[in-house]
Amino acid sequence: MNVKSYVVVAVAAALAGCGQTAQKETAPSASAYTLTQADVKVVETGVRSSLKDLASAKLDRMKATRRPDGVINVCGYVGAFPFMGVLTVSPKSSFAVTGVGSDEGKAALTMNFCRKAGIEI
Repeated sequence: MNVKSYVVVAVAAALAGCGQTAQKETAPSASAYTLTQADVKVVETGVRSSLKDLASAKLDRMKATRRPDGVINVCGYVGAFPFMGVLTVSPKSSFAVTGVGSDEGKAALTMNFCRKAGIEI
């Protein structure tokens, strides 16, 4: 093989890798998930346990989506800050906070995650 052939193969391999990366970044399709009263209590408990000041933890505008693999993403606001997390409903309900937008940069990341999960808050 000559040098030109190596270059063509290298470029083709690089482009193939880019296509795979783009596919990995695309979130699986999710459908709207209606939070039950029990779900809301689990989310509230999970968010409050991650905060320093429990008294000021007023949660608002919670929305959720369920991915085809069963993962339930939840986004909302705690006070003026957006939050995101994952709700597990079986075998035991729990909520893990994955981010709180407590400053401008974190808020942008949180909102971006929510949009990718199919949630506009």
